[in-house]
Amino acid sequence: MCRLASSAYRRFDVSGPTPSRRLDGDAILDDPLVRELLDARLVGVLATFDPAGGIHAVPMWFALDERSVILATSSLSRKVENLDDDRRSTLVVHDSRPGFEVCGVSMVGTVEIVRDSGARRLVELVHRRYVADEGVEDPSVAAFLASDDVALRLRPGSAFTWDERRSPASEALRRGRHALPLVSTDPRA
Repeated sequence: MCRLASSAYRRFDVSGPTPSRRLDGDAILDDPLVRELLDARLVGVLATFDPAGGIHAVPMWFALDERSVILATSSLSRKVENLDDDRRSTLVVHDSRPGFEVCGVSMVGTVEIVRDSGARRLVELVHRRYVADEGVEDPSVAAFLASDDVALRLRPGSAFTWDERRSPASEALRRGRHALPLVSTDPRA
């Protein structure tokens, strides 16, 4: 099987994945792909260091504010406890679709935990990006969102990006309609 795949690889002169790009400092938030991803309403995954030695990674909503990425959460969350001990974190934001229709950014930086009255505007910035006004007015939604009482301000220091959307392999799957669809879970009743 490996020999067949290897000979097929050579026969069609298929290229490998596009190399990721490394970015540092101000170039991160100025990069067109990073801006495209951060401007889209996607869900990021924030990773923090757990004192037990593991990595704690959780999906989160986010918004841009000046030269940082803002995330809203509860002061009682594991991620805040982790960040109280170690401010380093990684945020991954990607847009993945069937086949090789994938692009993303992994940003490494330090997080400032914004508490009390300073957090209110930032938390609201994140919530309003993901929930319509009518949704915020629903009592059950409002109660759920009220648990977010701190904002996390991530200032990226380094990053790497990937973008396979225009790669020869992606174009071949798209042209032949050979990429199998991604399947989401159903909402729970």
